[in-house]
Amino acid sequence: MHVKSKKISHYEVLLRMQDIDGTVLSPADFIPAAEHTGLIHAIDHMVLRKAIAQVAEIYQAGFQVNFSINLSAHAFNDPELLPILKAELALHQMEPACVMFEITETAALEDLPGARGLMVEIKELGCGFVLDDFGVGFSSFYYLRELPVDVVKIDGSFIRNLSENSDDLILVNALCSVARGFGKKITAEFVESAEILSLIEKMDIDYAQGYYIGKPAPASQFLMK
Repeated sequence: MHVKSKKISHYEVLLRMQDIDGTVLSPADFIPAAEHTGLIHAIDHMVLRKAIAQVAEIYQAGFQVNFSINLSAHAFNDPELLPILKAELALHQMEPACVMFEITETAALEDLPGARGLMVEIKELGCGFVLDDFGVGFSSFYYLRELPVDVVKIDGSFIRNLSENSDDLILVNALCSVARGFGKKITAEFVESAEILSLIEKMDIDYAQGYYIGKPAPASQFLMK
């Protein structure tokens, strides 16, 4: 949600898997196995195709929103990713600006030159980038300088107790100051109360994400609204 206007501008694409007994599994339950078996590229491709098709359907239903898609660390050594992205955008006649990609420090660390190269190519198409988990690693500021990101997402561990912890307030203010100095937009995740929303508004943070704003739900529910 854009903090000042209170309008929803982005939806993060979340991946879940339904087990044979109906249990819904989070990525932590199956992504390590996918990486170990070499299926991670196929998952990246599936998410990319489904997300672009879904945002196109939402646009056709009359809603103007953007999707934010997480990329795995393995995406940066995948020669098929960029051609698939180009083909799907063309197939659904979608503006590239409607899609943003989220990358963590950990993913960038795997292959910094490769990450930067692919990001530049994707940005040349018109898509955007978010540096996720900002502030949680020792290299956050280095990656902010080295990678062509548009938005930083402050890690939720600094946000969730913001209304009760003065140390977190100091840290978030410092992170925001650096991000603004580099000309980046700022998102706070784990915004779970009116008090936290009020605090990040006072800090001039651009976007809020969290259960106070909206909880994860199937995309079909969005289209039924």
